[in-house]
Amino acid sequence: MHSKWSDGLYDIASQSRHYGEFGCDFRFQTDHLAVSVPAGKPAGKWLHAVDWEKYRDDCLGASTAAHMVVPGAELAWEVDDSRRAAEGWCDVKVYPCGGKAMPPERFFEGLSFAGALTKLKSAGCRVVLAHVDQGARLEKLSGAEIDGLEVRSDIEETRPLFGRASLAHWDRMLAAGHRVSLSSGSDAHQPDQWAGSGLRTVLGYTVFESDAVLDAVAFGRSYLSGTWHPDCYGALGCPVHPNGIAGGTTRFTPWWDFPRVPSLKERRPVDVVEEIYGVALAKGRCRREEYPELSEFTVNGMASGGETAAGKAEVRVAWQAHLPVTTLRLVADARTVYETPGKLPARGEAVFPVDLSGRRYVRLEIEATDRAVASKRESLLANPVYLTR
Repeated sequence: MHSKWSDGLYDIASQSRHYGEFGCDFRFQTDHLAVSVPAGKPAGKWLHAVDWEKYRDDCLGASTAAHMVVPGAELAWEVDDSRRAAEGWCDVKVYPCGGKAMPPERFFEGLSFAGALTKLKSAGCRVVLAHVDQGARLEKLSGAEIDGLEVRSDIEETRPLFGRASLAHWDRMLAAGHRVSLSSGSDAHQPDQWAGSGLRTVLGYTVFESDAVLDAVAFGRSYLSGTWHPDCYGALGCPVHPNGIAGGTTRFTPWWDFPRVPSLKERRPVDVVEEIYGVALAKGRCRREEYPELSEFTVNGMASGGETAAGKAEVRVAWQAHLPVTTLRLVADARTVYETPGKLPARGEAVFPVDLSGRRYVRLEIEATDRAVASKRESLLANPVYLTR
């Protein structure tokens, strides 16, 4: 989520109310931090590393009993086009742990992109590539350089989650033995349906403290949950226009484009967002109970992020969706090792044997769809259980 520290509409504290109503226990607050490469000096007008302590305190002070704010930053690199293309520079979420400072601008001087990521990780930061389906050159990385990948699925990014190229690269990294977790983000800049519709990262049990949440996400003790969302922006007169992210058309409108909408241009952007937020709560399927749930995914009793021996295994799955399940699939070392032959109920459980001999990991995909309405789709994607040989 972005705030007034960079290009968001709200301050950090104001957003906690919205996320609490959406049913989110925590959010990642990652305002843009501009870094000039290779000069390594402050660039742009956004958050800078020297502001980190104040920014971190602003995030922690915005946490409530119902909702925790996890501070981080989205590094936006200012690098020449030839290096960007050759090395694959893309936005990166960085989370300093253990009270550490954000690395200074000159930390990155003289480094390649892979080198910058590796150095960040070695310095005690959690390193996650941001919204990777929006142009990240994942083929340039092995997976050793990072802790995780972030994927989007929300009111703007409406493409099906399964089958994306990013998941194929994730499988490549996992099959090579790199423990890379998958997490979610909406890249939201306003706390209305843009934020409320985001694919959600659901943790197994953890202490709700900033570093503990970061550890749980980095170690993959989690799954992703996504559902469909009726577009609420049309209720305020936002016109249909091309969707530059997912293709096709949308009415979704970021706050900086409100002045271009005749019915909104005379209104304060905050008032517009608050109205969309209200519609989203009432009709936009943005509440916690409107998302599917993965009650269990275990392999020989071990959940996501855990380890068990490779070989013959017992897999247990339990789920609760709002549509019939049309796909339940196990993927191990980039190959499907089990897939249900037909439709399953919206709520159910299954126990089945799978031979995982010689594999490094196994992960779960569940998709629930309404075949009469293509836009109605729910997804559950579990981080892997790792297999020891």
